[in-house]
Amino acid sequence: MKNLILFTFLVLNPAFANHHISSIRTTELSADKKEIIIEFQNAKKPSVVIFLSKDCPCSKGNLNYINKLAVEFKGFHFFGIHSKKEASDKDLLAYLSDKKLTFKVYNDPDLKIADDFKALKTPHAFILNTDGEVVYSGGVTNSTFPENAKTYFLKDALNEFIKTKRIVNSETKTLGCYISR
Repeated sequence: MKNLILFTFLVLNPAFANHHISSIRTTELSADKKEIIIEFQNAKKPSVVIFLSKDCPCSKGNLNYINKLAVEFKGFHFFGIHSKKEASDKDLLAYLSDKKLTFKVYNDPDLKIADDFKALKTPHAFILNTDGEVVYSGGVTNSTFPENAKTYFLKDALNEFIKTKRIVNSETKTLGCYISR
């Protein structure tokens, strides 16, 4: 069965801050290809969606740090989206097999998810509130590798969202490899 990815979203304003994504329909990375729907609208917890690529050094360099954030911020659902044209589930599973991630990664070989989120690079992070509104879009840190960073954009945004349900610096620079379309 072909990996089916379908987005349903509501755009109230072209600016990302008013961009709503209600759900993602995708398949599990497994032999049975079980179809699932990830709900963002009316969700029990806010979500963090991070676009990744197994071939991007910046994405690879951030993976352990993102995993630590997923452990630290248990009040959020974390999802990885591997956006690379025609990437096979088999290759992605092989890459992820030894990573010990605490969040699931889904394949986006047709780049439909990246297009709907307007993701530019890997890693590119988004925070969605429980209404499915994108409240943050940007980088993980101000460096391609977290150990060299001086500013931790995503962590700061998560902490601010916990305190105020708003993020003042809601759009930051995204560093990494461009998602080729």
